[in-house]
Amino acid sequence: MRIKDHYKTLGVPTTASAQDIKNAWRKLAFQYHPDQNPGNAFAEANFKELQEAYSILSNNNKRRKYDEERWLAGMGSKARHQQAITPQWILAECQKLSRHMATVDTYRMSHRSLRDYIFLLLSDAHIGVLLHHNEPATNTAIVQELLKATHSLQYEYMREIAAPLRQLAGTDEALQSLITRTIDRHRKQAGIDKYFTIFILAAALALALLMYLYGRRR
Repeated sequence: MRIKDHYKTLGVPTTASAQDIKNAWRKLAFQYHPDQNPGNAFAEANFKELQEAYSILSNNNKRRKYDEERWLAGMGSKARHQQAITPQWILAECQKLSRHMATVDTYRMSHRSLRDYIFLLLSDAHIGVLLHHNEPATNTAIVQELLKATHSLQYEYMREIAAPLRQLAGTDEALQSLITRTIDRHRKQAGIDKYFTIFILAAALALALLMYLYGRRR
């Protein structure tokens, strides 16, 4: 889960205000603008990076989504470099993820990044550690925390992470049933969202048609 550090590109902290970002962009854009550096490939490359960084950080929605991806990418980096992988460590990371997702705007979050990070937590190596230690209470807690963290995850991604969740649940019928009910809820919600979108489009088209006909009558 590699991701560019747009804050570093603009030389601003992650807490920078919109005005701070704009000021940094103006200063650096002038410095590296192709018109100021004709034939300078380095300046041109930097200017493109600055444009990309500013286009994301200057837009509230894009910045919010980027911050979410950046957080998950950072967590993934920590997980890859963690030396002692234990059931307790994996559970702690799942709890940390669950707490974080409780604060996230689920309408603007990066569903793909969340799925990727869960696959990292439930990698074959981590599943192997959990199955080797065979701590049912810990495994149950991990599944429950991840189901909480994925409460608003899109169905297509939820369906993908079902396999490692079921593998971890093992022969625990209650836990398997919980996973099944959760997947079904996501599937039903996906259907509702799909038909709601169709309804909105149909309503918009009907309204546009009525306005057109009304305009012609006048």
